[in-house]
Amino acid sequence: MKPGESLISPDQVVITPGYFEAMRIPMVAGRPFDDRDRDSAPGAIIVDERLARHFWPGRSPIGRRMYQPQDINNILKTDEHTRFMTVVGVVRTIHMANVEGNGSPVGAYYMPYAQNVRRGYAFTVKTAGDTRPIVSALRSRFAAVAPSLALLDIHTMEERGDLALASRKASLTLAMFFGCLALFLSAIGIYGVLAYLVTQRQREIGIRSALGCTSGGIVKLVLREAMGLMGAGLVIGGAGAVALRTVVAGELYGVKPLDPMVLSAVIVLLAGVGLAACALPARRATRVDPVIVLREQ
Repeated sequence: MKPGESLISPDQVVITPGYFEAMRIPMVAGRPFDDRDRDSAPGAIIVDERLARHFWPGRSPIGRRMYQPQDINNILKTDEHTRFMTVVGVVRTIHMANVEGNGSPVGAYYMPYAQNVRRGYAFTVKTAGDTRPIVSALRSRFAAVAPSLALLDIHTMEERGDLALASRKASLTLAMFFGCLALFLSAIGIYGVLAYLVTQRQREIGIRSALGCTSGGIVKLVLREAMGLMGAGLVIGGAGAVALRTVVAGELYGVKPLDPMVLSAVIVLLAGVGLAACALPARRATRVDPVIVLREQ
């Protein structure tokens, strides 16, 4: 444990069998809760990967024991009344508190509902297709079993994700617009600069053509030199992306600041624009009569 770190910081979730399957949370090791985890059975607990790495780095947590402190003023104290629980499984770490993953830095643990009865709880239902018939069926079943109970705050996981990101949608949309605009301007700038440099070399291209250089050789020469310039620009741009990764990390969701797919797509796009900017003017220049080019210069 690090200095100043709380022993009771992990997130606690009380669940029933089938919760991980409904939420599509994969088991990494051990087993999920089942009928064996009754009220009269020994205490069982499931931890996520983050909590397992925190307390048992490099070791398997299966079979390890945890306990709930009885005295808030002395959480390390144990006695005959201390309740111990055995780790029976490990699950994948999920974003518990919000979509940004700003939950407990330690992790989370899950306890069976049969051994930790709560007054309030939430239902998780896994279904396929339209959810409206399922909601109607649930309301009817609840009305028949417990008329005094009401189903509130019913949303699909997609809807909950949209609600969590609602306050940031405007800024994200604006950032995406300016990002696309910057990419477009970069492509136009690359094309304009490289095309201008090739046009300035028309006299050289004319001389090479007059000396017997083929059109393919001229295009390869121009592309080879342009690739050097583009390579230098991509290296500088990559260094800038690495330097600014911590700045943009807080504005991203579901995408890493240095996501290889995104960076690869941008590199391919800009490199393609650069190659087109050099190849097209160079190809056009090779079709001009060398005598006319030299006379104009």
